[in-house]
Amino acid sequence: MTCRQAEDYFRSSDMVMMAVGSVENHGSHNVLGVDILIPEKLLNMIEEKTEILIAPSCPYGACDDLTGYAGTVSVGEDCLYEFLKRIAEGLYRHGARKILFLNGHGGNSSSITKVCLDLDRMGAAGVMLNWWQLAGDLNPDWKGGHGGGEETAAMMAVDPGLVHFDEMRTMELVDDMGERFPTAGFDKVLFRNVGVPIPREVKKYTTNGWIGPDDPKYATEEWGKEMLSAMADFIAAFIEEFRHVKIGK
Repeated sequence: MTCRQAEDYFRSSDMVMMAVGSVENHGSHNVLGVDILIPEKLLNMIEEKTEILIAPSCPYGACDDLTGYAGTVSVGEDCLYEFLKRIAEGLYRHGARKILFLNGHGGNSSSITKVCLDLDRMGAAGVMLNWWQLAGDLNPDWKGGHGGGEETAAMMAVDPGLVHFDEMRTMELVDDMGERFPTAGFDKVLFRNVGVPIPREVKKYTTNGWIGPDDPKYATEEWGKEMLSAMADFIAAFIEEFRHVKIGK
């Protein structure tokens, strides 16, 4: 898109969408780019269904608790917030009043939320679309954890060659807080059958890196394709409806 084409676009539309991801461990079987590769695949599918300006993606995110795994790189919540805020302000300057963030990583949510609040105060709107949560809401069978069946199936839909089933291992949780407080999932330990968050380095309580109820060994390409297709349909429909919302000073 040239600057003239961008100018023409904003004369008739005030909506922009961009993907925000992360470069981090997703178990021994998944590549580090899961959180950006899946949203970018969805963007390609969405573009075929509806017209919307797609801004370049942000591949890095906030994943401080996963940096113990080789290849994981975190920019932190503050840096991510400032980066996305500057992008949002730039898009706003050219006419964007509805900015949709297609998010691939839970650790990005607080930074994106702050940007959305800033946009609200500017007379615009920010939308956070956490694809994995939306997928679980559309179909409870798709709901999953970090690097588990849900994300692994989605990656198989992106490219089966990027899932290394020969390197897949069990969840391998470690009770790093002792037997009185067994590890119960991301950040949590179990006490009297209640999960209590104790934020700490993920590598302390799982040597593998995937955590969740959805074992990735059950992931299939068919599952991934059906799930991403449903997500693309849902987001495209949302875009068409949201197009009619009047926003802006």
